[in-house]
Amino acid sequence: MSVLDWIPTKRVPDPDPESASPALLKRRAIATVIDLVICYVLIETAILAVLMVVFLEYFLANTGEAIALSIVGLVPVYLLYTFVFEWRYARTPGKKRMGILVVDDDGSRLSARSAAIRNVLRYVDWLPVGYALGWLSVRRSPRGRRLGDRLAGTLVVRPVTEAQPLYSTDRATENADEQPAE
Repeated sequence: MSVLDWIPTKRVPDPDPESASPALLKRRAIATVIDLVICYVLIETAILAVLMVVFLEYFLANTGEAIALSIVGLVPVYLLYTFVFEWRYARTPGKKRMGILVVDDDGSRLSARSAAIRNVLRYVDWLPVGYALGWLSVRRSPRGRRLGDRLAGTLVVRPVTEAQPLYSTDRATENADEQPAE
């Protein structure tokens, strides 16, 4: 799978609402890291490059402060990034890479309102430190929902797969069928 395959398209796979569970927490965490890297390295770096050209003296005189401001600037960039991708495509590039998507409770696509509520409350889940509140709420919810998911009425799920199993559960029957007749 190439990096270009991570870009979501309008063709969203059918969600499997029954797959919503705390077991998806690791996938969600890895997807978040991927999305934060994309936001900071690609989007924020482009913004900083323009700002450095315009305000070069400030950046040279206040390097530490400029770095802190770039990290603070990541908050609205990441908020807009996750909102747009989840509302329009049901998943961010990180979620697509990790094989998860976000849907309303009934399995339908997110409305702009649901996507906005879910993503604004993402920052509450980071309280008090790290992702402590979010992690705790996902672990305690039978459907793996953080506070933002509960208030927005959303679920993080896996897509429905129609792939056939690689191995049959009944090996003895298969081996008997493959024996040549004597």
